[in-house]
Amino acid sequence: MKGLTPYEENVIRRVAVGDMLIRTAARYPHTKALRFRDRTYTFTALNKAVNRCAHGLTKMGVKKGDRCAILSHNCDQFVILWWGLMKIGAVITPLNFMLKNDEVKYIVNHSEPVAFFVEDKLIPNMLTIKDSLKTVRIFGYINLAGEAVPEGWLNIEDLWKADLPATEPEVLIYPDDPALLLYTSGTESAPKGVVNTHLNFFSIVLSASADLHIGKGDVTIGGIPLYHVAAMYLFIAFVALGATNLMEYAPDPVEILKFTQEDKVTIWVWPPTLYINLPLFPNFDQLDFSSLKLCIVFGALCPPAVLERWRTKLPSTQFMNYYGQTEMSPLGACLQDEDFPAHPDSIGRSHVPLELKVFGLDDKELPRGEVGQLVARGPAIMRGYYKEEDKTAATFRGGWHHTGDIVRMDDEGFIYFVDRAKDIIKTGGENVSSQEVEAFLYKHPKVADAAVIGMPDPVWSEAVTAIVVPKPGQTLNEKEIIDFCKESLAVYKVPKNIFFIEALPRNPSGKVLKNILRKECEDKLKAKV
Repeated sequence: MKGLTPYEENVIRRVAVGDMLIRTAARYPHTKALRFRDRTYTFTALNKAVNRCAHGLTKMGVKKGDRCAILSHNCDQFVILWWGLMKIGAVITPLNFMLKNDEVKYIVNHSEPVAFFVEDKLIPNMLTIKDSLKTVRIFGYINLAGEAVPEGWLNIEDLWKADLPATEPEVLIYPDDPALLLYTSGTESAPKGVVNTHLNFFSIVLSASADLHIGKGDVTIGGIPLYHVAAMYLFIAFVALGATNLMEYAPDPVEILKFTQEDKVTIWVWPPTLYINLPLFPNFDQLDFSSLKLCIVFGALCPPAVLERWRTKLPSTQFMNYYGQTEMSPLGACLQDEDFPAHPDSIGRSHVPLELKVFGLDDKELPRGEVGQLVARGPAIMRGYYKEEDKTAATFRGGWHHTGDIVRMDDEGFIYFVDRAKDIIKTGGENVSSQEVEAFLYKHPKVADAAVIGMPDPVWSEAVTAIVVPKPGQTLNEKEIIDFCKESLAVYKVPKNIFFIEALPRNPSGKVLKNILRKECEDKLKAKV
C-alpha cells in the first residue's frame, strides 16, 4: 500500500495470535489473565512480560521461523516464552515431560530448534543427550523446584528482565505462518510433527465463543499439560475472550476441588478419568461446585453412570461431549447439553469453523447413517506434518483432512464415534469395534475402567482382548466378565482374553495408550503358553 512501511501494511489487517493479547489488554487491562502458584498477571502485566520476552529472544538471536523446544510442567514461564515466540513469528515445540531420553532426542533433532528450555528437575536426564542435540545453541532452565543447574544454562526469566522494552516487536506475520509445532502422542507409531498456524488459532476462538460459550468472567483451571493442544486451545481462547486461567503445575484432584470452591471456577475441561475419580474423594457430596456452569468431557465419552452422578450433584450445570484432533487445532465436534437426552452417545455436531463428512473406502461421501471415515476441511486444519510431505498429501487427499476415525452421521448431522480405523478388531471374519465392547464393560458394577484391543491369534486372526480395572475394594475374575458379556453381546464380540490391572496408561487427553497395552498383553500371553 502506498506510503506504508512493510510492517504497517502487515499489521493493519493481519492474523497473528500475539495480537489477541494486545487487544484483550486494551479492553480489560486490570482483569486477571493468569495465576500460577503465588504469581498473578493481569492482561496488561502479561502482555508486558510477553513483549519483554519477545525482545529478549530477539537479543539472543532467535528470529522468525526458528523453533524453540521446551520440556516442562505447566508454569507461567512456559506461557510467557510461548507467547513471546509467537510475537516474533517463532515457533514453540512443547515436549511431553514423561518422554524417555531417546524420545526427546528424536523430537528435538527432528524439529531442529535453536533453543531448548528444560524444567530444572528434569535437567539431569537431559545432560546425557545434550551433546547429541546438534541444532540447539541456547540451553535454558526453568526454576520451579530450586534445583542446582549446570553452569552455562540460561535462566528463562532473564529473557524478560525489567530493563528490556515492553513495546510491541515489529515483525511481519502472516496467517499461514507456523505458530506451533506439536508432535502427536505416538500411541501407535513414531510421533509426527503437526504444524498449527496463526490462522488455525484464530479460527478456534470463533468456536470457543459460539460452541463452548466462553466469555469474560469465566474462570477455568489450566491443569491439562501445555504440551497438549487442548491446553493451548483453552489458553488462547481465554486470552482472546478475556477470561481467567488458574494454572496448575499438573492436574491435582485436591487442588481442582479447592480452586473450584474458593475461586468460583465456571468451566471444567477434563478427560473422563477426572470425572470418574473425583467422586471417590471423601465428603464429595458435601463439596460446593455451584459456580460451575459448564463441564466439558474430552478424549472419550464419559460412562453414562458417571455422568448421571454428576448431573445429580450439579442439576443446573451444562455438560458437553467434545471431540477434537491435534491436526484440527483441536476442533472437531461437540454435543451441547440440550442434545444429550436424544443423542447421549454422540460426539455432537461439527464445530462452527469446520465442514465434516463421512467417506467410504473410495473417498466418496456416504449416505447418512452409514459407517465410514470422518473427513474435515476448514481454517482450523493444520498446515501439514513437518518434513512429512508424503504423509501430509495422503492425509489431505481430495482436499479433505482424513482423520482416521470411523464414525456415522445421522440425518440431523449428529456424529457417532465408532472407533479409530486402527482399533477395529478383525476377528473370525467379523469387524468388532473396541469402543463398543469397552462401553459395555463399563456397565458391569465392579468395573472402574476398561480397554479393548485385538491381539494376534492363530484361530481368530485377532482375538478380542479386554484389559479391566476393578473398582476399589472389588475383586473380579475372567468368568464373571465373560458371562456378563455373553448375556448381551454377540459371541464374536465377547473377549477371548481378559487381563486385570490397577490403572490404564493414558495420555493427557484421556486416550488409552494401546501400544503399551499390546506390549504388556503380548508378554502375558507368552507367559501363559
